[in-house]
Amino acid sequence: METPTAAGRYRIDGHLGSGGFASVWRGHDPDLDSPVAIKILAGHWTLRTDVRDRFVQEARLLRRADSHRLVQVFDIGELPDGRPYFVMTYADRGTLAERLAAGPLPPGEALRTAQEIIRGVQELHDLGIVHRDLKPSNVLLRSAPGGGERVMIADLGIARTGEHLSRLTLPAGSPGYMAPEQTQVDGAPDRRADVYGLGALTHHLLTGEPPAVPPRPPAQTRAAIPSGVSTAVMRALDPDRERRWASAADFGEALAHASGETRTGALAPKRRPPGKRPRGRRRALAAAGAAAAVAVAAVAFVVLPHQGDGAATPQERNRQWLRAGSDVPARYRDLIVQAGTWCELRGLSPTLIAAMLKAESGFDPRLADPGRDEYGIARWTPHVLAFWQPGGLDNPEPRPAQITAELSIPAMGRFLCYWGKDLKDVPGDPALNLAAAYRTSATTVVKTGGVPARVRPYTEKVRRFMDDYRPR
Repeated sequence: METPTAAGRYRIDGHLGSGGFASVWRGHDPDLDSPVAIKILAGHWTLRTDVRDRFVQEARLLRRADSHRLVQVFDIGELPDGRPYFVMTYADRGTLAERLAAGPLPPGEALRTAQEIIRGVQELHDLGIVHRDLKPSNVLLRSAPGGGERVMIADLGIARTGEHLSRLTLPAGSPGYMAPEQTQVDGAPDRRADVYGLGALTHHLLTGEPPAVPPRPPAQTRAAIPSGVSTAVMRALDPDRERRWASAADFGEALAHASGETRTGALAPKRRPPGKRPRGRRRALAAAGAAAAVAVAAVAFVVLPHQGDGAATPQERNRQWLRAGSDVPARYRDLIVQAGTWCELRGLSPTLIAAMLKAESGFDPRLADPGRDEYGIARWTPHVLAFWQPGGLDNPEPRPAQITAELSIPAMGRFLCYWGKDLKDVPGDPALNLAAAYRTSATTVVKTGGVPARVRPYTEKVRRFMDDYRPR
C-alpha cells in the first residue's frame, strides 16, 4: 500500500506511529484550519470483515462517549484503496509514556493526572465500556487554551461493551498493567480489571515504574508519597478483584481523601452503604467447539502473580531468575521473566522459558520454518498462536511476519499456565514435562506418563540450557 497523502478532505502531513492493525497520521483539516490525527487500518487487514468491523466499532465507541477526557472522533471514511479511516483529536504533546520516560512526576502532578484518567475511565464505565488496555502509551496529552493541558484516553481496540462482557474471553491486555484475571481463559474481566489498570498507571505516575510482581507500596519507593495514597493504590492492585475498589470512582475518591483534596465534578462517585460490595458471580465456561480447544468447559484455572522476593526493579528480577553473563539476550529478559512468572505452576520459571527459547530458535526472532509452519523466536504455528496472543481469538490470526518476540514470548507463559494444570500428576521433572507439552501436547505427555521418547533430545537440550541459565 502506498503512503497516503490525504484521507477525504484531510491532508496527511506525517506519520505518528503504527501498531499491529493500524497506523496513525498527523493531518490537517483545511475547512477548520486545524490539526487532526487520522487512524487508518493496515492494508493487509482490509479484506478481513471482522477486523474492519472492530476498527469501525472503536470509532463508534469513542464517538458515543463524546468526552474531552477521551480521544474524540470527528469523521470516518474510506481511502480509494479501500482502507477505512477515522479522524480524531490530535495530541500535540505526545503520550504519557513519553512523559514518564524522564521519570516520575511530582506527587501533586501525578495525582492530578491520575484523577483525570480515572474520571475518563469512569465515563467509559458509565456507558458500559471496559477498556481492558490502560497503559501510559494509551494516554495522550494535548495543550488546552490558556496554557493548560488535557489528558485523553485512547485506543479502545480491545474494549468490551456491556453486551459482550458475559461472553467467553481469552487473554488480553499489556503485561505490567493488566489484572491477573486478564491472563486467564474466561477470566471474564469486568470494570475491576480497569481499576487494576488505573492502580498500575497511578503507581507508574508516582514512582516512575509500573508495579513489580508482587507490587510494592509506592511510599516505599518515594517518601514524599502519602501513606494513604500508597494504601489506596495497593488496594487497586489487589490480585483478588473482590478486594479491589469496586469502581474507578471509588478509587478516585480514596486518592482524593488520602491526599487531602476534594474530588469534584460530574463524576463524583455514586455512594453505596459502607461495607456493601457487589457479590461476585461464578462464571461457567461455555464450550467453544473443537477449534477453540483452549476453552474446555468447566475448567477452574486460577492465575496468581508469582510471589518472589519482592524485587523492585526489572533488573533485580532478572538477576533473581537468570544468570548474569549468560547468552540470554538482554532485550528479551524482561519478556522472559514475565512469561516465566505468569502464574504459580510447578516447573514454570524464567529459567525454563529462556532454555526453551534457546532450544527452539537459538533466540532468533526471525526464524522461519515454512515446512513445519513454525515462525519466530518461540517457533509458533500461526493458528495456534492465535489462541494465546493478547486478546486471543478477539484478534486476527497473526501472519508469519507479525510473529515478533514481544508477541511470542508472553504467549508461551499463557500456554504453559493453561495446559500445565493437566501435568500435576505426571511423574518426572515438572519443567521438562512442560517443555515436552509445548513441543507435543499436554494430552500426549499425560498419556505417555512423562516426556515422550521422540522429544527427549529436545528436553535434554532444555535441561542443559537450564543448568547454564540458572543463577549461581
